[in-house]
Amino acid sequence: MKVSFVTLDVFTDRPFSGNQLLVVPDARGLSKPEMQAIAREINYSESTFVLPPDDPRHAYRQRTFVPLKEIPYAGHPTVGTALAMARLGRLPADASRITIEVGFGPLELELIRDGGSVSRVRMAQGTPVWETPVAGGALRARVASALGLPEKALHAALPPQVVSTGNRALVIPLADVASVSSAIADVRALGALETELDILISYFFAFHGERVRARAFCPGAGVPEDPATGSAAGPLGIYLALQGALPGGAPTFFIDQGIEMGRPSEIEVEVERGADGLPAAVKVTGGAVLMMQGHLSV
Repeated sequence: MKVSFVTLDVFTDRPFSGNQLLVVPDARGLSKPEMQAIAREINYSESTFVLPPDDPRHAYRQRTFVPLKEIPYAGHPTVGTALAMARLGRLPADASRITIEVGFGPLELELIRDGGSVSRVRMAQGTPVWETPVAGGALRARVASALGLPEKALHAALPPQVVSTGNRALVIPLADVASVSSAIADVRALGALETELDILISYFFAFHGERVRARAFCPGAGVPEDPATGSAAGPLGIYLALQGALPGGAPTFFIDQGIEMGRPSEIEVEVERGADGLPAAVKVTGGAVLMMQGHLSV
């Protein structure tokens, strides 16, 4: 059978940058093994498959695959899939908000228009949860070593911490941008940390003025490095709010990612606090460029 697809570069407004994504806008008739085989064949960090929603009030159901497995959701696939569906005319022409279905349940998206067409998508992420920070000792040293860095490259005051808004990420603050750029993944050590901490992403960053410079290693998912990671950008926003370290003290900030890969990406993050002052919600915003359309023979 022939399966129609599109590809996009996500979290960018320029071709040949951002994070690559394959979208199958009508995945009816495909089995899970076939979806996994397509994701492995394309070998982007993620591929998505769109199906009719379980709840007819929702726009569609999205299944998300990395090369080695299905995951509940991810950030750049969610943004990119919504933009693809809008540009293919598969969403109501005047819609400003839609609800989609992902692995953890319904997810609300805001469609931001420019001149009548959808140019960016704002994604509300899942309820934030976090664990006790990695304060010191052998685990802290192992985290640095897994990034190919000395322990002194870790931020002196901010500890690594596991945070989730849908996918579990180990958020790792580094001392400076030079340390971010010089990190080299120790795949075996990262794999051990992923298993021990039950994480999908190791997301490390440093402050760069009032912006953040970040990288993501995800070897356990078959993604050695990811050029834009929306599902880790949300946890980073929650982490910075918890630590009182939001850039410039503002609830909205920007992440630059993918620089070292030659695929520069920009992710906007907005943190909302609850009545108790703790971070209660986070939204991630980005754009995408449609790159290719075609058919796969399955």
